[in-house]
Amino acid sequence: MRAPFSESEMRSAFRLTLGIVVAVTLARCFVLILSPLNLYPDEAQYWWWAQTPELGYFSKPPMIAWIIWLSTVLFGNAEWAIRISSPLFHGITALLVFGIARHAVNAWLSMLSALAYLTIPGVSWSSGLISTDVPLLFFWALALYAFLRACEDTRWRWPLVCGAALGLGLESKYAMLYFLAGALIAALAAPRARRVVFGPRGFAILSVGILLLAPNLVWNATHGFPTIAHTEANADWAHSRYSVGAAAGFLLGQFGVFGPVLMAGFIGGLWRLAREAARREPALILAAFSLPPLVLILVQAFIAGANANWAATAFVAATPLAVAELACWWRGRALWASFAVNAGVMAVLWIFLVRPDIAEASGAGNALKREEGWRSLGAAVVRAAEAVPYTAIAADNRSVVAELLYYARPENVPIRIWTRDLNIRDHFEMTLRLVPGAARVLLVIEPASASRVLATFDSARLIRAVSIPIGGSHIRTMDLYDAHNYHGLQPADAGRPGSPAPVL
Repeated sequence: MRAPFSESEMRSAFRLTLGIVVAVTLARCFVLILSPLNLYPDEAQYWWWAQTPELGYFSKPPMIAWIIWLSTVLFGNAEWAIRISSPLFHGITALLVFGIARHAVNAWLSMLSALAYLTIPGVSWSSGLISTDVPLLFFWALALYAFLRACEDTRWRWPLVCGAALGLGLESKYAMLYFLAGALIAALAAPRARRVVFGPRGFAILSVGILLLAPNLVWNATHGFPTIAHTEANADWAHSRYSVGAAAGFLLGQFGVFGPVLMAGFIGGLWRLAREAARREPALILAAFSLPPLVLILVQAFIAGANANWAATAFVAATPLAVAELACWWRGRALWASFAVNAGVMAVLWIFLVRPDIAEASGAGNALKREEGWRSLGAAVVRAAEAVPYTAIAADNRSVVAELLYYARPENVPIRIWTRDLNIRDHFEMTLRLVPGAARVLLVIEPASASRVLATFDSARLIRAVSIPIGGSHIRTMDLYDAHNYHGLQPADAGRPGSPAPVL
């Protein structure tokens, strides 16, 4: 292994890393501008939240809405403007990974770790969307960097930065709580981390984090704790399945999110670390922060299922460990193989985002189906709404409501959600519920929902069926109805179980 870098060499390495990160980030920004893809339903929902910045929302903390509010104030309401902060945040996070690798693994691998993070398939995919994972990963990386600095520097600046990042990460997504588990495991395994966690500086980290989360906690308390209830509902332990197959599927999914070679390197790094832990305390701290999200979500996958991205925070700390391990395999050839695979995936994703027709022709169109066809549906709804003086436009599906709020936006006609019962399951049901007394409503519903929805009106007439081809050779079909006199849910409807099928 080569001698440690001098300070001048580290500055040169950082400048080179910065140049590559900026180049890749700019390319991602141009891809967003060129992409014809519509907003994903969650993106449209976040955009709607951003129209009224608050201290909390039904299903998520407020950071995502604040970020979109800022980007749209600066650049307007185009799809790319809503998403533009995603590649920017990921670029900065990659630079933080540079710092994490420098202080925890090996200085000469800092640049490679930053570029490995930048090209992780999950990051490449995430850079084409705006989601709560984007700020979460940034604040997680900032908190981890500050924690590592606090382990080697007794000044108070680093615990305060770590606490601020912890609190803002919690304002992004409650998955930031895994950071506390990582800090506790690190303290049990590494003396230098123990001095931080079980001392005044650890108390300061926790206090600052709670202080910054407090506004969202107050908002939740005044609204019946909907975000916490939604998070619990997502876990869905009430419908436990205990599926080994689901757990195995989650683990296999991590090879796709992280990249197959990089994931193999991470596993190999953990194995090596288990044999050399006493001599590699900083790397042990990284392992402590990477394992809790993976292990806890693996348990969740076994009990009730989990999405592959739910453990995304693990890969901030896992990347330097994996890079260091792969650098030892076949004289570093494994590391370059990892770069080749992940960079190839990134390039293919760029092509698919700019040319969805190529994705369709290659058989990958199904992955993009939920980002297609919404603009056409919005245009059809606007045409229908302009022909008749409607009291409201309503849909019975959260995804459709979110997309209509962005792609329809007819003047003077409010968009509402028709609900199947009196329960509240999302922000629209909390704030945009269709109430009895609406005299004339333009309904936008799937054919399968028609009988249930139309039964709550005195009369209804089918205006037209809108059929829109989307990715994977699917067809999105929505019926537009001119409905009169909404009388609300009847007692039999209010207790009826079931939910509308998801719209593609």
